Amino acid sequence: MFGEKMKKYIKYCVPSLIILLIIMFIYYYNGLYPFYNNGITQVDTDTIYLPTLYKIWDILHHGGNIFYSDIGLGNSIYASLINQGSLFSPLNLLLYFTGRDNLIYFFNIFIMIKICLIGLTCYIYIDNRYNNINYYYKVLFSVLYSFNGFILFNYFNHIWLDLVILFPIIILYLDKLLDDKSQVGYIITLSLSLIISCYFSFFIIVFIFLYSFVNVIIDNKDNKKKIIFKLGLSTIMAFLISSFSTIPFLYQMFHSSRFLTEFNTSLFSNIEMKSLYILLSPFLIIFMIKLIFKYKNDKKEVLKYIILLILYLIPVIFDPINAVLHGGSYWSFPYRYGFVTIFIIMNGGLKYLNSFNKVKNDKISVKDIVIFVTICVLIFFCIKVNLLYRDYIINDDILLKINYDKYILMVKILLIIYMMSLLVFLIKNYLFKYIIICLISLLSIFIFSSWTIYFNKVYVACINAEKVHKSMNIKNDGRYRVGYTGASTYYGYILDVSTLDNWLHIIPDSVVNVYKNMGYYVNGYEVYSVGGTIFSDYLFNIKYIFSHNNYNDDMYELVDNDNNKKLYKYNYNDNYGIVFDNVKNINSSNKFDYQNMIYRNLFNKNEDIINYKTFLSYDDYKIDFKINEPGYLYFYSNYYYLIDYLIIDGVKIPALDNYIWNLGYHDKNVKIEVYTKDGTNINYDVGFIKKSDIINLSSPVTFKNNRYYIDVDDDKYLYLPINNIDGIHVYNNGEEIKTEKYLDNFICIKLNSGSNVINVRYSQPLFKLGVLLSLLGIFMLICNKKIKGNYFVYRISYYLFIAVFIGIVSYVYIYSLIKYFS
Repeated sequence: MFGEKMKKYIKYCVPSLIILLIIMFIYYYNGLYPFYNNGITQVDTDTIYLPTLYKIWDILHHGGNIFYSDIGLGNSIYASLINQGSLFSPLNLLLYFTGRDNLIYFFNIFIMIKICLIGLTCYIYIDNRYNNINYYYKVLFSVLYSFNGFILFNYFNHIWLDLVILFPIIILYLDKLLDDKSQVGYIITLSLSLIISCYFSFFIIVFIFLYSFVNVIIDNKDNKKKIIFKLGLSTIMAFLISSFSTIPFLYQMFHSSRFLTEFNTSLFSNIEMKSLYILLSPFLIIFMIKLIFKYKNDKKEVLKYIILLILYLIPVIFDPINAVLHGGSYWSFPYRYGFVTIFIIMNGGLKYLNSFNKVKNDKISVKDIVIFVTICVLIFFCIKVNLLYRDYIINDDILLKINYDKYILMVKILLIIYMMSLLVFLIKNYLFKYIIICLISLLSIFIFSSWTIYFNKVYVACINAEKVHKSMNIKNDGRYRVGYTGASTYYGYILDVSTLDNWLHIIPDSVVNVYKNMGYYVNGYEVYSVGGTIFSDYLFNIKYIFSHNNYNDDMYELVDNDNNKKLYKYNYNDNYGIVFDNVKNINSSNKFDYQNMIYRNLFNKNEDIINYKTFLSYDDYKIDFKINEPGYLYFYSNYYYLIDYLIIDGVKIPALDNYIWNLGYHDKNVKIEVYTKDGTNINYDVGFIKKSDIINLSSPVTFKNNRYYIDVDDDKYLYLPINNIDGIHVYNNGEEIKTEKYLDNFICIKLNSGSNVINVRYSQPLFKLGVLLSLLGIFMLICNKKIKGNYFVYRISYYLFIAVFIGIVSYVYIYSLIKYFS
C-alpha cells in the first residue's frame, strides 16, 4: 500500500523535476542566479513587482499596515499589494525564508518554483482528465505547457503565474461540476483565484463561461438546466468568499485614473507579438491540428475544441476584440489571456491522443534512421543560427515589442523546428519517436527561453536602489525624492522610507494631476519626483533628495555619497502643514504661475515666489537672465520634445522631459542658450526663486506622536501635505471632522479657535463590507448541499445564462468592431 502511494507521488513529481532541471540549465546557460549574481527582474518586475515584494517581506517580518502607506504622500496600498504583489498568494510565505537584501536574487528561485508548480497542476489535470494517454505524453504535455509562449514572454509577471498554476485545477473541478458532481472544489479554487488576483481571474471567468456554454449546449446534457444553476450559484459563492479582496480592489479600480483611460487601438495591432505566444508550442499545435482532421470521427467533441479555439484566435487578428477581452486599454503584454488559448490547444492535442492515437510499434527502419540523422543536423543548424542571431533578437527588449525583421527571423527558426516536429510522425518505432520528440522539445525550450529569460542590463532600478540601501546612511525620519530619472517609483519600498514618487496604476486622477501641474514628471500612470522646484519640495515637506548633481549652497547638506549618487538633506524649516485664511481656486496651465498662485493663497502674499518670464526661442535663443541675489534657476517648456539642448554659462545640458528643469543655484546673471530641433520656434519659461524667500518660509504646525498640533486665534484653514484619498478620516481634539480637498487632492480642514490636535487615520473603503460578504459566502459553502433549486429556478437560470452568453459574445466580438469602425 505504502509502495503504491509512493509510486503515485513520484509520478506526480516527475514533470516538476524535469522542469526544474531545464530551468536550472537555462539559468546556468544565461548566467543567472544561483550560478551567477544576475537576476531576471525584467520590465515591470524592476519597477513594480519586486519593490512590492520588499513591502510584503517587511509585513511578513515586522508586521505593518497592508491598507495604507506614506508612499507618494499617502495612498491606499491594499489593491496595489493584491494586483502587483499577489498579496494573498500562499507562495508569498516563501519570502519569509530569505533575507531582505537577497530578494533580487531570490526572485529567480521564486519564478522557478512557480513554473514547476504549473507543471504539477497541469499534470494533475491531464492525469485525471484523460485515461487513455500513456505516462510519457502526460509528462510531455505538462512540461511543454509549462514552457509555452505565454509563460516565456510573461514569466517575470509572477502575480500572473499564481493564477496559471491554479487554472488547470479550476477547470478540473469545473468539469466535475458540469458532470453534475460536487461543486465544492470549483468554489474553493475559483475563490482562491479571485482572492489572489481579481483582475487576472477575469480572464479565467470569461473562459469558464464560454467553456461551460460549449460543453453544456453542444453535449445537450439531460440535466443542463440544473447544471447551469449550480454553476451560477457556485460562481456567486466564490465571488462572495473572495469579497474581502475583490470588493475593495474593484472599488479602487473603478475610481482610478487607469480605468477612466479611453481604450485606443488599431484594427491589427500586435499580431506578431500575439502570434508568438501561440507559435512557441509546436507539438501542442501539431496534435491539435491532427484532432481537427479527425472531425468526421467525432463531430460533436471535436467541434467544441474548434469553437473555443476560434473564439480565442480571432482576437489575435482583430485588436479591438482583444482589448475588450483585456478588460480595457493596454500598453503592453498584448495577449494576457494567452495561457487560455494554449490550454485549449493542449486539450485538443490530448483529446486526439486519448481518442484517436493508434499505437503501432514497428522496428527501427532505415527511413527512421535517415529521419533521425536529418533531425540531428537540423537541431545543430538551429543551435548555430540561434547563437548567431540571439543577441540581435533580444536587443531592444522583445518582451515588450518586436519589429517586423526580428519577427520574420524568429518565424524562420520556428519553421525549421516545426518541420522537424512533423518529420517525427513519419517514424514508426515509438521508443525512437519518443526520444526524438524529447530532443526537439528540449531544443525548442532552449531556443525560445534564450530569447526571453536572461539578465537584461536595462533593468537595474531595483539593483541600484538595493545598493543605495546597503551603502548609504538612510534614515526614516522624513520624506525622500529622487532628482534623476531611471529610479523605480517604488524605491521607497526598497529603502523603507516615505517618498514622493508613486506608481499610479489604480489611483485617482486627482493624485496624478496635481504633481503634473507642479512640474514633476508624470509618465503614464507613474509619478516621479524628478522636477518641481525647491518651493514645491517645501510644500510637500521633502526632507531628503538623491541627486547626481552637486548642490553648492548651504540650503543642502551632503549626507552621503556613493558612486556618483549623492544624498542631500534640505536645511529649510519643516513643513508639516500650513495655516491659511481662505481656500481659493488654483488654476493655471503655466507650471510656474500655478506654484505662485498656491504661494499667494497659502502664505497670504501679494507677490510671487517664482519670478519667471516667457521667451520665444526664435527671437531669444540666447538670453542674459538678470539675477540680483542668490537663488535657484528653473526652465520649462510645453514643447520640451522639440528642444535639442541648452547651454547654461557655457555648460551643455541635453534635452530632458516633461517637467521643470533645475538649472542650479546662481548668484549672478546667467547666459542661457536654447537650441531646438531644426530651428523650430517655441515658447519657453525661465523662473527664479530667491534663496531668502525659501529660508523665510515657516509652518506653525508641530508633529509629535503621529498627531499635528496647531494653536490659532480665530477660524483658519489647515493644509496638510497628505493625499486626501477615499478612506481618510481626520479627527480634531478626538472628534471626527469633515475634510475638504486642497488642489483637488490634499487634506484641507477648518480649524477651531484655540488649540487643535489633529489625528489622521485611514480605513480601507468597503473592506468591512467585503469581510461580511466573505463570511456569507463561507456560510453558503458550508450549507451548499442544502441549497437546491426547483424546476422554475433552473429554467430561469438556464435562459439567463443563454442571454448573458449572447450578450457577451455580441459585445466582445461584434460591438467592439462596430465601435472601432464608427
